[in-house]
Amino acid sequence: MGSYLIRDRAGSLLLVLLFAGLLIAAHPFSVSPEDFEGETIMLKRLEPDELLTYFGLHYQMNRYQRKQYLSLESRKLRDKWMDTYWKLIDPTPATEVNERKVEHEKRVGLARKLFGMKKAPGWDKRGETLIRFGMPANRTLVSPNVGFYEVVPPGEIWHYESLDMMVAFQDFNLSGEYILPFDFSLVGGSQLQDQLKNIVEYTKNAELVGAQLTPQEVNNLASFNPDDIGYTADPDIRLSQAKNLIAEFESIKTQKSVNNYYKYMKERPTVYSYEINSSILPFYFDINKFNAGAGKLRVDIDFEVPLSEIRFVSRGGIIRGDVRLAVLVRDIDMNEVASANDHISMTYRGDAELEGPSHLPGQVTLILDPGYYRVGIEAVDMNSGNSGAFTTNVEMEELHGSLKLSDIQFASGIKQVTEISKFVKGNLQIVPHPLHAYRIPFPLIFYFEIYGLDTDPEGLAFYSVEYEIIPMRKKRWGPVYMDVAGAVSSKFETSGFGTKQHQNITISTESLWEGSFKLNVKVVDRRTSRTASRSTYFSVLD
Repeated sequence: MGSYLIRDRAGSLLLVLLFAGLLIAAHPFSVSPEDFEGETIMLKRLEPDELLTYFGLHYQMNRYQRKQYLSLESRKLRDKWMDTYWKLIDPTPATEVNERKVEHEKRVGLARKLFGMKKAPGWDKRGETLIRFGMPANRTLVSPNVGFYEVVPPGEIWHYESLDMMVAFQDFNLSGEYILPFDFSLVGGSQLQDQLKNIVEYTKNAELVGAQLTPQEVNNLASFNPDDIGYTADPDIRLSQAKNLIAEFESIKTQKSVNNYYKYMKERPTVYSYEINSSILPFYFDINKFNAGAGKLRVDIDFEVPLSEIRFVSRGGIIRGDVRLAVLVRDIDMNEVASANDHISMTYRGDAELEGPSHLPGQVTLILDPGYYRVGIEAVDMNSGNSGAFTTNVEMEELHGSLKLSDIQFASGIKQVTEISKFVKGNLQIVPHPLHAYRIPFPLIFYFEIYGLDTDPEGLAFYSVEYEIIPMRKKRWGPVYMDVAGAVSSKFETSGFGTKQHQNITISTESLWEGSFKLNVKVVDRRTSRTASRSTYFSVLD
């Protein structure tokens, strides 16, 4: 049987505040019983399990979300709303598991078991704090004391090491319900230091007690908390840890630690373990749409992961880095419509020098109908576990009918291929470059497709392509900035068989300079004089 260790330290932090006249002046931090007009009446239509869900999410939903949820007349509509809500705040939108939801539900379950109350919301302020921030690294029990001049009710002090935050609770009415009696931010530095000295006096003979949890609950606590909690330790080690905590209480950091609770409540009212303990894997992505025929779109989600951010491991003399890519697409009603993943890797011999591009490219391709979508994108380093995730909304217009252009796809290289390989369109291998950054003197390379060209009786299409590169800022010439209307522009005429054509263009960067640029591409059907155009942006590095 595991146990969560609570350090029992009779102290006077709460005592001093209570009986120094601060109780009347303090402003407890609490949510009013009714956050908006009619909330109490609306709550009556919820079933018991809905009430539990609502009160658990009360701390992270804003008042407009709460009102919208409670305004729905039927259980079916409320369940659909709640399902959409969780999908919108999923930290890993390209996977089926919603880490935030899993952690939140485990916290609510523990709050009910450890700090449950029969009245709404179903737990006391300790339970609320658990739901907001997880269990603390240290819990200090303030033992009750009845004296001639003073009465000290039971209390607890929670300390979150990773958040540098301290929270105090008090069972003022001796009912078993712990509340937040004071706003510590009102306490001056000298007063606080006096209180801390009193705490030290009361903690010289600390005793340890355990609140029993099941093994599964111990695992839940270990997995879903910002702090690294030690559940089993030698008693001497525990006392050593207690002394270290006392030293922290005595330090000047303590006032900041106390005030941080109110800072978090204002700026980040909920904190989850994945936000504290996870390392972010940076990556770049781009979404490009092409006509797939039959009214469908081929959607390429291009990736680039910096090699410097990938962990390489050695196996049998081979150094290897592995990254998993995942994409999940939802429609406007948050229904899943498509998903795909890919695995990219890079290997080299242990005695070889790593050469080549600084980023590892990847691509996930989907076939979708035109429409409005929410796209979840994720990259995971398989060796380190670091991950990055993004969610973006994309409107995908039709690309059939009259003259149309696909998106402009930037590339780090384009070459003809005859064998099956990655990044292939037709007989071209187009290595994606979603970073859109080119270093002088390496050339700018991009690809696009043209649809709906008119053809003559022999099936031949005639068209012209014009492109222009426009600087987003003036070119510097010593201390002077010069106006440059267009850094590079060109136009050519060409032809080909069929209504669909493609173009891959390479432009020298020698005449460009460091900065951001806009690329405009226009195609003119020479038979019908119809035009189509696209614009995008890229940057040049010196």
